[in-house]
Amino acid sequence: MQRLSRFRCSLIVMLANFIILGWFMAVLPSDARIPSHWNINNEIDGWMNKTQALLFNLGLSLGLFLLLYLLPLYSPWYRKYAQRNEAVIPSISFVLLLFMALINTYSLWLAYSGWNPHIQFVLILIGLLFIFLGNLLPKTPRNFFIGIKTPWTLASDDVWRRTHRLGGKVFIVSGLIMLFKGFAFTQNHLFQQLSGALAFLLLLFPLLYSLLIYREKK
Repeated sequence: MQRLSRFRCSLIVMLANFIILGWFMAVLPSDARIPSHWNINNEIDGWMNKTQALLFNLGLSLGLFLLLYLLPLYSPWYRKYAQRNEAVIPSISFVLLLFMALINTYSLWLAYSGWNPHIQFVLILIGLLFIFLGNLLPKTPRNFFIGIKTPWTLASDDVWRRTHRLGGKVFIVSGLIMLFKGFAFTQNHLFQQLSGALAFLLLLFPLLYSLLIYREKK
């Protein structure tokens, strides 16, 4: 129970998410189409029905929470870095569950209201998620399940630490780019595509960086 109390923020988010989900399931018509995917032009190109949305939302939330809460049972290195893990894993759980709940609630609201916003709220939420994760990544100890996992980061504590220090900054910059795209300060199609490609390439750079510093150490 003492360890479960560290995840109380995650549990509160899950409870609120399930209450909101239950309300939408009650008021949405049986043939409701719930957005599940947006393309690069902020156009909805994927849909779910009510049953699919319910199962997906419940399964994703519970699955993610159990994956992180039960980490001590299946992670070989959890006890080796137990103090650092216990300090950061509850925060990662809360952030991921919160933003997934917000995205799911936004999708359900669109299905309920028929609203077609010009601002790309999904990109804004993803951008904020990247920024929060960027602040948590450098605090994450070496493990097989969370973080920037390459053969080189897993082989060395120093490579892991340096890669995640850079990765945290890269996540924040990519998040800011996604925020800029989401608020649609410019509707230029070329800019939207190039900025999205830049954000994606930035997220790949720590993978190459981990190889370079590993070779440097060797």
